[in-house]
Amino acid sequence: MKSMMRFFRGLFGVGLLLHGLVHAMGFAAYWPLAEVAELPYKTALWGGRLVLGAGGMRLFAAVWLAAGLAFAVGTVLLALRRRAWAGVILAAALVSLVLCILDWEAAYRGAWINAAVLLVLGVVFGLRQSPVPFPPAPLAAGTVDSVPLPPGLPQPVERYLRGVYGERLPRIHSAVLTGRGTLRVMGVTFPARIRFAHRSGYDYRHYLEATFWGRPVMKVNEVYRDGRGRLELPFGVEEGPAVDSAANQGLWAEMMYYPVSLVTDPRVRWESVDERQAKLHVPFGAETQTFTFEFDPVSGDFVRLETLRLRDSKTPPMRWWCESPVVDGRKVFTATWEDEGTPWLTEWLEDAVYNADVSAYLRQKGA
Repeated sequence: MKSMMRFFRGLFGVGLLLHGLVHAMGFAAYWPLAEVAELPYKTALWGGRLVLGAGGMRLFAAVWLAAGLAFAVGTVLLALRRRAWAGVILAAALVSLVLCILDWEAAYRGAWINAAVLLVLGVVFGLRQSPVPFPPAPLAAGTVDSVPLPPGLPQPVERYLRGVYGERLPRIHSAVLTGRGTLRVMGVTFPARIRFAHRSGYDYRHYLEATFWGRPVMKVNEVYRDGRGRLELPFGVEEGPAVDSAANQGLWAEMMYYPVSLVTDPRVRWESVDERQAKLHVPFGAETQTFTFEFDPVSGDFVRLETLRLRDSKTPPMRWWCESPVVDGRKVFTATWEDEGTPWLTEWLEDAVYNADVSAYLRQKGA
């Protein structure tokens, strides 16, 4: 899928570059510097209704050249994967469309090409439009008491928790986490809004909406309850042991939003590795699952957690990790499969409700 997306991106770039070269031909034809059979020189446009004269045609030719250069610059930015490419190409395509309409008899093909480019850009900008946030969760927060920082934790874990909470930790038994981010589906990255509801360490419900131009185009309802997972997608339902296993790991990984529960739950066990890393062993039925946590040795901040996780029942477990970088000035959480190499999910938290009664909420659907 990634190679296919690269192919289409490359094909689109080549098309843009060729379109820009045609604009160079238009400049040469209308300055005029050369005779171009497909673009015969004239001094009137729009079927002869707009008379420009020789000076006006030189201005028309200069605009042709400017649009061509803009296509070339946009193509370079696209190749470099700079976000500005879409805005540059949008301006070039709009100017080019006007030029082609004015010179319709000779350049009507260019008008259709510009229409196709604008259609592609409509998709690009639609995938950049972030949705509005979900409304606040319809639950009232409960009382949050505190407990002392447990003794005997691995040094990097203790340092991290002490830096975030101090000597006493809030005790959290449920969480409803709301935010936005991006979600990659079949190679396409959509803006998304996300709500996770947890009974900490036991059950969860996920609701995600992938959006286009801010509107939902795909809704995902996922539950993990009593050790069983169920993933409801627009194209089918997934259940079974592989889903159960991955869901349990997802539950514990998401608890990094409120990491105190990773040390206050009596069922977990931490294991020291070194000054940067520690292992966390969590329950999964009669078994355990293991995560490796990494912390920054200077700041003490959480950097990464990693585990072997099943993506489906047909492939063996593969490395899956979460990281917490700062992007555009805000802290985000990302999730990545080893064979993809880049995050399939990126999210940032915008609202959290702790210790609410989520027993009924976990059985609902939607936000």
